[in-house]
Amino acid sequence: MMNKPLIFLLACLAGTANAAGHSTYCNQRFGFCADYPDTLTMAPQEESGEGGHGRNFSDSNGFTMVLYGYNNVDESTLASTKKGDEELFDTITYRKQGSNWYALSGYQGDNILYVKSWVGIGAINRLSLDYPTRLKTTYDGDVNYIVRHFKPGDLAEMH
Repeated sequence: MMNKPLIFLLACLAGTANAAGHSTYCNQRFGFCADYPDTLTMAPQEESGEGGHGRNFSDSNGFTMVLYGYNNVDESTLASTKKGDEELFDTITYRKQGSNWYALSGYQGDNILYVKSWVGIGAINRLSLDYPTRLKTTYDGDVNYIVRHFKPGDLAEMH
């Protein structure tokens, strides 16, 4: 019989199977995990940044998902991080904020951009989704699923 920590570790390995049609990616360095549709392909690590920061995922229709973490060496705040992300958008249509996170959505050129960041004194975790506006209804369900199933790691410590 396996003990609970071993079961948890096995469940959090990158690329593990999840609910039908979904997989899970867990970042070993920053501790965040995300469930994503099996239709997305994970880019090789060398295309996703060095040092275990995160991974890029995409499909053939122009949908991209970027997951990453970084150490908060600049002592960024929720407000300063959000302000920087706001500059990525041509138009922002959705804003929501919690005690240690914010979400922004809107348009960047011909695409819809969704960004959600969790900010701590030690680390920042980020989820970014980008896809063609013309495919909004195609991706609405996937976007909602991904957003609901992203779990940030330990934000209090640097990694």
